[in-house]
Amino acid sequence: MHLVVTKAASQWLIKELDLKDGDGVKFFPKDETVPVKHGPKQGYAKDNEPDRPILEIKQDGINYHINFADDWFFSSRTTTVDYQPDKGLFFTFTADPDTVAGASVNYERYLM
Repeated sequence: MHLVVTKAASQWLIKELDLKDGDGVKFFPKDETVPVKHGPKQGYAKDNEPDRPILEIKQDGINYHINFADDWFFSSRTTTVDYQPDKGLFFTFTADPDTVAGASVNYERYLM
């Protein structure tokens, strides 16, 4: 599992959510449909108190994270968050070989 937040996306989120240095943003699935839809529009919100984060990156003074409850959606993927004026904020997903017997490595580490 990897998370990439582009400079354009980070700057847009800072303005959109009125973020200050040290604030946080969580990413989460927009809905819990079956089958899972890894589409371009997913959820994001200001969140300065992560709930058991399984992935955190810091960029432009902001802590971007994915919480444990959303591991099922983001595991086995590299998630890229980007921004373009004509598209707005959007997500892309690519396969990520970090799985072992169907469970993400991050999940297994969390249980240990």
